[in-house]
Amino acid sequence: MNSERSRSLETAAWSGIVGNLALAVLKGTVGYAANSKALMGDALHTAADSASRLQELLFSKGAAEHGILARLRNGEKVRTVISVVLAILVLMSGLQLGISAVRSLSSPDPQAPGLYALITAFTALVLRESLFQFQYRYSIKHGHKAEADLYANHERYSLYASLIALIGMIGAMTGEAMEWPALLYLDPTAALLVACLVLRKGYLMVLNTAYPAPAQPLREEDSQRFMETIQRVHGIVTVQHLHAQEAGHFITVDVTISVNPRITVQEAQEIADRAKNLLLARFPQVTHVQMQFVSYQAGYPYKSNHELPDNDVSSLLQ
Repeated sequence: MNSERSRSLETAAWSGIVGNLALAVLKGTVGYAANSKALMGDALHTAADSASRLQELLFSKGAAEHGILARLRNGEKVRTVISVVLAILVLMSGLQLGISAVRSLSSPDPQAPGLYALITAFTALVLRESLFQFQYRYSIKHGHKAEADLYANHERYSLYASLIALIGMIGAMTGEAMEWPALLYLDPTAALLVACLVLRKGYLMVLNTAYPAPAQPLREEDSQRFMETIQRVHGIVTVQHLHAQEAGHFITVDVTISVNPRITVQEAQEIADRAKNLLLARFPQVTHVQMQFVSYQAGYPYKSNHELPDNDVSSLLQ
């Protein structure tokens, strides 16, 4: 069941990656044909978003346990190499875009993009917003609040890049229509600003590769919900230990429960499995549960399994 939760998150992430790549290809093709540096920069930033999401997916717990790379002998090293390559490609692309924008700014005869480039930019912005709403609502619906917040943070900077590109394109087209040559430089200026955002994205990808985010203990109120759920399972006497931590978009829970010392090991394992499955079913963000059981050792309400049969202390369970 934990693999199903991982696949659910991976499906949502892959839909965003593929959707962004399709939009990047569309904007890049039209931007190149229309000679719009701003639209090409917007396309590059969208592709950088896909690379960043792919990097996060590579280092997710689901990919580490159930992905294709998990079956390789050096899967961790392969993931690191791929992550580094993606970060370098984003940095080099951002640097190339910046150099191209500077060359356009130094050109004595800049050109404004065609109207179809502006229409493409608006269409891509609407499609991207629709994709974001789908991703965000899907994550919230399935209980992936951390995934939704992270995706919203990605979308915020992508929106900045798209708006900067649109302003640059509109300004350049206005300059051509009104014969104001100075406004023609707004398109490469917007491309230069977007290049800075792309370089920022590549820098963050390098940091994520070199210093991956460690697992963080979950807040006490969130852990309390897990505790209350486990205590509802019939056959559990007490929850002796519960430790929940969040790593990326995933939550892992380590639990030790106590059971009636008079039951068999198989019965105790069935109780532990019911508690584990209940956690996985009720909290979709929980992708791994380590459930251990021990015998309840107190004299009340159960006898200790070390006590003699003629002990006068009775058990509640007969």
